[in-house]
Amino acid sequence: MIDLRKKFLIYGYGITGKSIEYYLKNKKCNYNIYDDFKKLNKEKFVNKNYILKNIKHYDYLIVSPSIKIGKNHFLYKYKNKILIDLDFLSLEISSQKVIGVTGTEGKSSTCSYLNELLSTKYRTKIIGNFGYTILNRKDLQNFLSKIDILIIELSSYQLDKLKYLKLNYALITNIFYDHLEYHKNFKNYVLSKFRIQNLLYSDSRLYISKKLFLEFGHFIKISRRRLILHDYKSYNKNNLIRYFRELNLNSLKKLIHNIDPSIKIKKNIIMSELNFRNQLIHKSKDLSIYNDSKCTNLSNAVYKINLIKSKKKILILGGKLKTLDHSKFTISNTLVLIFGHYSDSFLARLNFYNSRFYKFTELNELVNFLKLVTNIHKYNYILFSPGGESFDTYQNYSDRGKKFNRLIKKIIF
Repeated sequence: MIDLRKKFLIYGYGITGKSIEYYLKNKKCNYNIYDDFKKLNKEKFVNKNYILKNIKHYDYLIVSPSIKIGKNHFLYKYKNKILIDLDFLSLEISSQKVIGVTGTEGKSSTCSYLNELLSTKYRTKIIGNFGYTILNRKDLQNFLSKIDILIIELSSYQLDKLKYLKLNYALITNIFYDHLEYHKNFKNYVLSKFRIQNLLYSDSRLYISKKLFLEFGHFIKISRRRLILHDYKSYNKNNLIRYFRELNLNSLKKLIHNIDPSIKIKKNIIMSELNFRNQLIHKSKDLSIYNDSKCTNLSNAVYKINLIKSKKKILILGGKLKTLDHSKFTISNTLVLIFGHYSDSFLARLNFYNSRFYKFTELNELVNFLKLVTNIHKYNYILFSPGGESFDTYQNYSDRGKKFNRLIKKIIF
């Protein structure tokens, strides 16, 4: 349990740091603030020399989840004192049930699904990596008293540091290669995701697919009695939206049934999809085009295109690879189109089975070729799932996704 009578250091004064300051100030706590890049003339701000001399006197060090505290970081030897903002919820939650959701892909959608279904009977709220913070509310306890179920989206960064938050239910959607610049290797990344089970109460359960258990259960200590497994084999893999929606729904059905068996999930329930995440942007009798610009890791892109069993399919890759891992992935029965400055980096990470590839300088050039090749060969599926970060050319994945939609609209309509 966090002791608010102790001394706190807020390390970093971004959105998280400011919300923590607001919380600690309202609680009349003893705290200081330090930021590597900001020198503000505030009473609570201290410089690095002061921190280095007095670090031992702080009982808790509060950092932004994305800050990596590696062996060369001056806070590393005090990492047992490190907290993040979500740890303070342990002091505020009383009768509320708490659901934690993590995974490489589908966290936000799954949280939205849970919220949509549970809100039919309960007062619910989504927070965490979803983008909503509640610590900067002066009426925090009153606000929480009006919530029955708190749904928290948890990133691997948050799970790497969380200590005190407790969960009644936990769900992992899927795990692909991602954030290896932070975790250094895939095993560390997987371990960070499965740390969600350490936050569960002793009688609580972790919901995962049999696929995840078979893939990672051999090197992760998982208590079988803690697991609720679901199958994943019967889905329509040629429809990516339906596949990932039904994959998540199967987990949700089991979780929701345990929360309240009276909540009925309609067979044809319509769930909202995030923009540029497996988004179907064109559908005709013979051709489906998906915009998955939000995909920024190669493993995920390859996994999705291989799900589609048709031999008439195209995968579009591009951007800047962000992982330090050098694993190679095999693409089967696919025409691969790669755009941008880092095309050769993609090729170095790919094996082609009954597939071929073409490289392009930019997306415009690629889409013009796409129009030509689809008219000649009649492809059935086009998946824009870049597998790399967008910042080489675009502001973000949303900017990249919008550009792709505009270009496709020009060649189809």
